[in-house]
Amino acid sequence: MTSSGDLFQLSPMPMWIFDTQTYKFMDVNEAAVRIYGYTREQFLSKTIMDISADSDHDLKAKIESHTRSNLYYKEVHTYIKNDGHQIIAEIESNMIHFEGRECRLVLALDITQRLQNELRVRESAERFDIVSKATSDTIWDWSLAHDTITWNKGIKGIFGYKNIQQNTTSSTWWKEKIHPLDRDRVVDRIQHHIDNKIERWKEEYRFICADGTYKHVFDRGFLLFSDKGQSVRMIGAMEDISKRKLEEHWSKLLESVVINATDGVVITDANTGPGGPKIMYVNEAYNRMSGYTKEQLIGKSPRIFRGRNSVMDSFRKIHQAVASHQSCTLELVNYTRSGTEYWVSLNITPVADSTGTVTHWIGIQRDITESRKYIQAIEEQNKKLKEIAWIQSHLVRAPLARVMALLDLLKHYEPGDDTDILIEHLMSSAKDLDSIIIDIADRTPSQEIN
Repeated sequence: MTSSGDLFQLSPMPMWIFDTQTYKFMDVNEAAVRIYGYTREQFLSKTIMDISADSDHDLKAKIESHTRSNLYYKEVHTYIKNDGHQIIAEIESNMIHFEGRECRLVLALDITQRLQNELRVRESAERFDIVSKATSDTIWDWSLAHDTITWNKGIKGIFGYKNIQQNTTSSTWWKEKIHPLDRDRVVDRIQHHIDNKIERWKEEYRFICADGTYKHVFDRGFLLFSDKGQSVRMIGAMEDISKRKLEEHWSKLLESVVINATDGVVITDANTGPGGPKIMYVNEAYNRMSGYTKEQLIGKSPRIFRGRNSVMDSFRKIHQAVASHQSCTLELVNYTRSGTEYWVSLNITPVADSTGTVTHWIGIQRDITESRKYIQAIEEQNKKLKEIAWIQSHLVRAPLARVMALLDLLKHYEPGDDTDILIEHLMSSAKDLDSIIIDIADRTPSQEIN
């Protein structure tokens, strides 16, 4: 049969006996020697105060109080190991008589790790609460062991779920709120991270609100592990990026418009130093119009399009617009890479950042060479018509007046008048009139302008 002394020595829990008057150790078991690092002889040469991290005064007061009451007690003390590290122990103590002395038998359960874990959990909970209050994101805490997700106020304020009890749901609830077209991808990816113990997870997907509409969210989580390396918890934040996604959508639409526009589009920086602005972007229409490739234009000055017949007044207007940060529309002559002249209608507009500082210029130009030719043709035709009108109003009138006068004389012809002279003058005036009519016909445009 095992004796009480054997039970004391064979206990896996540290145990010792100390004198309540002198506080000296009277006996220790093997577990105490192994865990605290002191030899048996070292223990027996010390008092309970020598290994305690509590003040001597407080510890003595507690021992005297428990001794007077002669009762069992249970409380927490901090002890110092032989290597200087501390152990937080939950002790259970009873009064005994040992070798004729009043002593206390102490069993010391090491709870250091448990308290540290509880502290980490408490600190984590406090941080979670602080972050939840400080951010506009929806913070979530997923306990994998219990399959519960605790949400902050964002789940109500952003997504409208106001009836969630204690802000807690199951993971199934969350999965069901993911858009059907995104669900398998998101669920498979997060499970892959959990199964393979990959700490950081992030995903973009659509999440349904309480009113049935969807929001685009950017969700990211951080995986926590147990002492054994098992995935036990994930903490994350869900950000509403619907506005950003809408802006991206419109940005892509605008980009498509710019890329596929028939007008040439050029973007320059806002450099006002030597050399002026530099080209940063041109669309395909601009390449076709100018004959340059994109690579040949990027980093170059728009002055590359000037030539012998470029109107300097146009460039002065551009310079004034740039200097005053004002939009400007004008017509000017440009030259292609091969030196061909062409006319463009150009509109330049400044682009400013959030501070109002102009950072870029956008130029949109349309080739108006054909329309310019058309206008010039019309102007030339109008000039000829004006000349014809002048001829009709001035040159035709003289011979016509003579013809009419001669006809009047013939109408009032009297016997004896010299008719030959009248007829000769009439023929001469008719010839003059015929010559003028031929000249008018020659000046009249032969084709209509379409």
